[in-house]
Amino acid sequence: MALEFCVLASGSAGNATLLRADGQCALIDAGIGPRATDKRMTGTGIAVADIRAICLTHLDSDHFSPAWLSSICRQEIKVYCPERHAKDLRRLARQQKLLKPLQPLITLFGTEPFNIFPEVHCRTLRLPHDKQGSQGFVFEYRGSRLGFATDLGRVPVELIDLFAGVDLLAMESNYDPDMQLASRRSDRVKKRIMGGRGHLSNEEAFEAVQDILDLTEARLGAGRWPRHLVLLHRSRQCNSPAIVQRLFRQDPRLAPILTLAHQNQRTEWLSSERRQALPGEQLGLFELPPAIG
Repeated sequence: MALEFCVLASGSAGNATLLRADGQCALIDAGIGPRATDKRMTGTGIAVADIRAICLTHLDSDHFSPAWLSSICRQEIKVYCPERHAKDLRRLARQQKLLKPLQPLITLFGTEPFNIFPEVHCRTLRLPHDKQGSQGFVFEYRGSRLGFATDLGRVPVELIDLFAGVDLLAMESNYDPDMQLASRRSDRVKKRIMGGRGHLSNEEAFEAVQDILDLTEARLGAGRWPRHLVLLHRSRQCNSPAIVQRLFRQDPRLAPILTLAHQNQRTEWLSSERRQALPGEQLGLFELPPAIG
């Protein structure tokens, strides 16, 4: 069986991604409420009632909505939370008088790997984002791997090493520098976003993805690239699908595997399964998909 994921929402108004493996489903972040999530899941074959775990990158309001707390307690959904964000999670639960039922459902993690399901293993990496940081993940299931990183101010060298060889890659590509500088945002906001602890520019994301593919080739050989590349958390004010596609399609390795995540529209299910090439065919090299967005 394959490792699969579907980005339900990605952006400053809320982030949520479905992960499916071994017949079980989890969310990576829950930044839109349960009702909105359930509606966005239409057509996926999954409902909120099927969610058994939530893995949190961090506790910013666009990555975890307190509206989830009652559903988590009622459905006994396991919550995997970075240790440094535990105090904030407990504070939110206390405000809704749900700390007691929530407490046994919380698993705190640091740098050690853990399992979210019996056959779904998770390795984690701290990312530089604002004061407390965000968390990157590599989910592993029967030899398939998904690398997931969003809300990172810069790319640690360790991320390139950890993500090399993944079958599925989801990476933040937040802003276009020229649009950011020309925007009406305050200098303080611009400095926060562009200062190395905010978000990744398109160019920074592009360079990181190329480095991941280069290291993958060095280790595993040419052509052993991710099955899918999904770009996350695109700014609606300071970026555009056309700009992102134009940049990433400069690399012929990336053009055929590229998907842009959206704020108000989910992606399709994206699978780690690789089909066999036909005689004389090279998968993922030349055919460009239709423009997205």
